[in-house]
Amino acid sequence: MGLLSSLFGTGKPNPDSQYNTLRDDGIRAMQMGEVPYAVKCFSAALEIKHDLQTLSLLAEAHLRMGNHEAALPLLEEISQSPEDTLEVDLLLAQAQGHLKRYEDERKTTAAILSAHPEEARALYLAAEADHGLKDDFMAIAHLTQCLTLRADYEQALLLRAQVLASMGQWNEVLADVNALVEKQADSEDYLSLRADAYAALGRYDEAIADYETVRTLNPFTDSVLRLGALYEQTTRWDKALQLYDEVIDLRPDFAPAYKARGGVKHHLKDEAGAAEDLKRSLEIAPESAKELEGQFSNIENRMDDYYKSLNPMQF
Repeated sequence: MGLLSSLFGTGKPNPDSQYNTLRDDGIRAMQMGEVPYAVKCFSAALEIKHDLQTLSLLAEAHLRMGNHEAALPLLEEISQSPEDTLEVDLLLAQAQGHLKRYEDERKTTAAILSAHPEEARALYLAAEADHGLKDDFMAIAHLTQCLTLRADYEQALLLRAQVLASMGQWNEVLADVNALVEKQADSEDYLSLRADAYAALGRYDEAIADYETVRTLNPFTDSVLRLGALYEQTTRWDKALQLYDEVIDLRPDFAPAYKARGGVKHHLKDEAGAAEDLKRSLEIAPESAKELEGQFSNIENRMDDYYKSLNPMQF
């Protein structure tokens, strides 16, 4: 790397030479995965000469580092240039969406679609902004238009399924998510969403099968709670209890699993076990106490007596 030599080397390089060296060093750093160093190079180059090419490189480096906040003003500046900036405008909309600036994302995508009405990526980002602004009917319209142009656009298909799920349109969710599972049969996200759809439609055995597959793919997934709830809903109490036992063995600090197991134990008339699980849940996540208000009330009323029986001397 030539950053130090370009700044402090012998002689006095002219500004153009110094600028080119810094920019080229930044490009090489990007190619080698040394992105923080590339940011330093591009930033130093821009202090010598402010041009759109290096500004674009710096914005790309920030985006690679996940630093959307730093990339945003750079992308906005490039977007305002008179040149064709479609790719930069799309990056700008993505950054705005990532930062949940949905009004700005909507404005950016509207401008893109005014010039490029059949740009599927812009339609997807417009739908993302719509959903963020709780305008789900418009989101579905944009996503359907997007998928008409690009039927293989997985992100758009997933977002449409998620928006439809938020609207309770489970048959439509199932159609979209089945198409996704055909593309990636081992996707945890796709299978979880399909299981949610099956459960909402009362197709419990199919939902359980998908949740179990997800659990095999990722034993630490929080969807085990939905699997357990489904076992409880279908009165398979032994299966629910076994599931929560296994989850707690694997994740001994997972408070919701203790809470869920406590509910099962309460149903099975194991009041002492339920009280223990409730206590453990609150020890791990004391902030969840308000959520528990009114739940297991008969257990909570007996907890003092139970713990007194374990400690008769009242220590």
